[in-house]
Amino acid sequence: VAIEVQRVVKKKDAADATPVAWGPGYSSYREAASLRIALKNLSPRSLTNVVVRWAVAKIPVGRNPMSREVFLGTNETVALKPMEEKVLETTPVEVGGTKSTLIGRSSGEMIRGHGVQVLLGTNLIFEELVPPQIKIPFTNLQPVPKPTQ
Repeated sequence: VAIEVQRVVKKKDAADATPVAWGPGYSSYREAASLRIALKNLSPRSLTNVVVRWAVAKIPVGRNPMSREVFLGTNETVALKPMEEKVLETTPVEVGGTKSTLIGRSSGEMIRGHGVQVLLGTNLIFEELVPPQIKIPFTNLQPVPKPTQ
């Protein structure tokens, strides 16, 4: 199986973001990150139990330094015919907050990284962790909330 992972980030313009009532020197931000996972069966036989585990990690910024990362994602099972290619587009994970241009501080959330594992049955055949030192608990992921409009 050939696998390619791409993170897609969509930033909202300042005009689209929620206005901040604290005055000049502050701006708000919103962005959504999703993954585009392309799978191609290079085998001459069908694969029926391909499990794709994916997660996006977000972390609070400007708050309690003891706050922890949150891992949002799920497992998806796909079947691939010989030489078939499928592309999975994951549900976007949204983050947002405020930035101060006066004092250089931020509050809210930011995307910390992502991970993808692909299993054939119970055998791990692919893993990508960005950044590489991130530790993602793929067996205990929180569901991704529906995106806001």
